[in-house]
Amino acid sequence: MTNINDPWPDDDVTRTLNDLPEVDPPATLAQDVMATIASRAAARTTYPPATSNKRGATMAKKVLWIVAATAALALIAMRLIGYPPVEKGTEATIGAAQRYQAQQVSNADVKTEDAQLQAFLQSDLFRQLATDKVAQQALKNKDFQKALQDASVRAALVSADARFAIAAAKKVASDATLVTSDAFRAALDAHAALKVAFESSPALRAALVSPDVVAAMSNASLGAVLARPDIAMMISQDAAAAKVLEAAQVQMDAAAVRYK
Repeated sequence: MTNINDPWPDDDVTRTLNDLPEVDPPATLAQDVMATIASRAAARTTYPPATSNKRGATMAKKVLWIVAATAALALIAMRLIGYPPVEKGTEATIGAAQRYQAQQVSNADVKTEDAQLQAFLQSDLFRQLATDKVAQQALKNKDFQKALQDASVRAALVSADARFAIAAAKKVASDATLVTSDAFRAALDAHAALKVAFESSPALRAALVSPDVVAAMSNASLGAVLARPDIAMMISQDAAAAKVLEAAQVQMDAAAVRYK
């Protein structure tokens, strides 16, 4: 008879099972079961193919190149059209500065170092010259520039007495007859260095026919330039003289705008 309190029926199969010895489960059973579950779950997960990632990276690179190219074209366009725009009232100053920058000269154009010229443009002597239109007019004269290339001419014109004598002779002689006038001859006789320079330099004789050059002879700014042989020699070069005069014009334009 089967006892109703027994969980299993009392039969041959049950008795046979009860007679079997107890066996412990493998130590790795739980680990193996969990690994199997995890592998099956991973197998059911869908991943995008590798080619999809490659296409995404390629597209990102193309976008970056397009953005960089667009930015470069924008910068070039801004450079060409002169952005940002110039504010009203500064056109004269900036225009003169642009002309000055456009006429940069190289060592092949001038027989002096550009650093020396730049130092002169930052000096008090240049600032004095930049406000003196009489001296500037004299320095524009090609014959006068050529005459300054002669060391004897520069040495003669450094003397304030010699230059004042020329200016005094001009007051009693016309422009056409200055170099042949008695007053001018007296000035030459009184200044031996000036006489030697005048007789040996055709360029000086040609320059002294110019009213602008003669008018500048008693000018303090021109005298200060001539007192510096290095500066006088530098200005005797056409390209350097043009640059100096252009820089002087820039300063005058800037002053005119500032004090309007």
